[in-house]
Amino acid sequence: MKTVNISVSVDDEYIDKIQEVAANLQSFGMNVINLMPILGVITGSVELTQIDKLSHVEGVSAVEVSRTFRAI
Repeated sequence: MKTVNISVSVDDEYIDKIQEVAANLQSFGMNVINLMPILGVITGSVELTQIDKLSHVEGVSAVEVSRTFRAI
């Protein structure tokens, strides 16, 4: 399975529960790397097939695949 880096936006109403949201994301297979409570963002990685499931976790407002840019 292909693993991708993602950024998860946390709903404003759940910012104070960002640790709980991160734990729920982990239960769906996300490898949480960084919590940014001031921004309401959680970063990490997950198998590509699991992204849709993460978007349905309570407190999640969006899941985005991180893009990598390289200079040529």
